Amino acid sequence: MTAQFLDRMDPDTALVNPHKNKITLMKRIGISAVLVFAIVGIALGVVYHVYPQAALKVINIAYEWRAGVEFKSMEIDGYEIPYYEGGEGETLVLIHGFGDSMVSFLQTSAFLTEKYRVILPGVQGFGETSKVLDRDHSIRTQVETFHKFFQKLGLKEFYLGGNSMGGHISAAYALQYPKEIKRLILLNAAGLRLPGELPYSHSEESIETEADFDKYLGKVFVKKPWVPGPLKFYLIEKWKENHDSYNLIKEQIRRGQDYLLNGRVSAFTKKTLVLWGRQDKIVRLAIGEAYHKELPNSQMEIYDPGGHSPQYEFPERTAKTILQFLEE
Repeated sequence: MTAQFLDRMDPDTALVNPHKNKITLMKRIGISAVLVFAIVGIALGVVYHVYPQAALKVINIAYEWRAGVEFKSMEIDGYEIPYYEGGEGETLVLIHGFGDSMVSFLQTSAFLTEKYRVILPGVQGFGETSKVLDRDHSIRTQVETFHKFFQKLGLKEFYLGGNSMGGHISAAYALQYPKEIKRLILLNAAGLRLPGELPYSHSEESIETEADFDKYLGKVFVKKPWVPGPLKFYLIEKWKENHDSYNLIKEQIRRGQDYLLNGRVSAFTKKTLVLWGRQDKIVRLAIGEAYHKELPNSQMEIYDPGGHSPQYEFPERTAKTILQFLEE
């Protein structure tokens, strides 16, 4: 009876062979792990294709964790302003550009929060902020809203910078409240006008197709990032959804105060970093050179090759450039 029982047992699991038993257990654990990862991978794939915004959220959470920042929000004049905050040390505020969101500087912040308290606020009318289109979104209104925001955070003196429209807001803020700003950082900043240009011009066409989306990426980046199909179509739908509101905000900026800073930025005399991508097709390098010429205490760094958003295209390099400027 015992012999027949042993004959029917799998030799790899028989008690008479404990060494083989351990090997088989390890094999089974390995196979189980592979199966678990496969199932998780399939599940994530399904979520990614059906709910790409959820996949995008997971990616942002990973960037948040890496940067060591926490999502927060604050109410200013009945308007909710979301922001990231993390790190210790002197305060560095970085403001995103038009059509972007507070995630703009997340990747770069991973290299900044070790030495600075970094704050990444959302700009009214974009990203995670609520859409209240009967509000004024002019540059001066953005400046005054941020002034209340910074006061509520208890900021007295801090470093301020931004990309594109965020750089425009930062420059206007430095002119309005120069005593608060220790140093200024302008990354491909709007705010100056050269002959033949109309900043924040009305957009007749929205981004409707995959070809439109790829063309837009070509304007922002020298080397276009790979964007998977489901995420690309999700972003196209979001852009179509916001097309009219973006044009309304552009009109409010053109009609409002601080639309153009030509002839005024020279009043800010503290150290300023002007960081630009040579191949920027949205805010040309000539604008950066004009900023550098007008600002009496500025230094210029040109990325070549480089596009409109160095914090996306070169997050670590951008952080190192900022750190070097702040610490020299």
